[in-house]
Amino acid sequence: MAKGFDGSVGDGGAGRSASRAGVPGAAGVPAVPSLADDPSVGGGLAALELFLTSCRARGLSPVTIAWYERLCGAFLRAYCVVPVDPGEVEGFLASLRGSDATRHAYFRALRAFYNWLAGRGEIIRNPMAGLRAPRLRRVLPKALDLGVLRRVMASAMTRRDKALLTLLADTGIRVGEAYGLTWADVSVESSTIHVDGKTGGRDVPVCELTRWLLLGVDLPWRSARRGSPKGGRAPLTLNGLGQAVRRCLRRAGVAHGGPHVLRHTFGRLYIMNGGDVFSLQRIMGHSNLSTTKIYVDLDTADLVVQHRKFSPIVRLLEEAAG
Repeated sequence: MAKGFDGSVGDGGAGRSASRAGVPGAAGVPAVPSLADDPSVGGGLAALELFLTSCRARGLSPVTIAWYERLCGAFLRAYCVVPVDPGEVEGFLASLRGSDATRHAYFRALRAFYNWLAGRGEIIRNPMAGLRAPRLRRVLPKALDLGVLRRVMASAMTRRDKALLTLLADTGIRVGEAYGLTWADVSVESSTIHVDGKTGGRDVPVCELTRWLLLGVDLPWRSARRGSPKGGRAPLTLNGLGQAVRRCLRRAGVAHGGPHVLRHTFGRLYIMNGGDVFSLQRIMGHSNLSTTKIYVDLDTADLVVQHRKFSPIVRLLEEAAG
């Protein structure tokens, strides 16, 4: 009788997971081979590969598939077969370093993986069925004010960097979406760009400056230095694109953060300048409106600015002053 990925046989109960080889993210855990290194490493990675194939067949974006592979793979590499004990999953989540958002992301990825296995009948017991999602404390995203944003824009030393910074600050798109841009995605007639992100493809409006700057750079993005054998500019990797943004941020005095800071900056300033959450959701590519609404939660300094702008008493004083 064939064994399931959880080690169960036939119609019997779910098998016990094999001894744990260590918890990724915990101190002192030795490196383990990846699926790319050895496709035969354990039944867990074999199950993951089938899950990823299903994701591709369903048309999920490459970014989403890579996200599942990285997060689920970090858990499954520690086991010989797919664990079905909820305690194993909880132990892994508890061992993770990082923010609440990091732990919550791993939980969501594993839930999707195990739900798929259960739906296909590959496991008899779904360990995620009785688990509650880790607590996710609501934290206002880090964003820049206009003064700092002005310094960041001035820190660009090449047209490519200026185009990249302007694009991210003007649209709020993810750096991975910016990385995938080609000339075919830039519409001169409608002043929009087409991006493919975690929630699928969408058209995003751009201002005239952004469109003009994009017309003067190579797409896909290329290195600012000549590095190919023929003396041309080598293609830029996704990591290289992120590093280009970080260098500009550091030159502008922003000590922490990367491209996502510009995404948060766009979202917050869009709302503060009078934009609505529904159009912002479409521009930023959020599948859930609750994700977009976080930009409505202003900090105290933002509230003071908005109060001064819209208070009826301030308006009366301005009218009295002429």
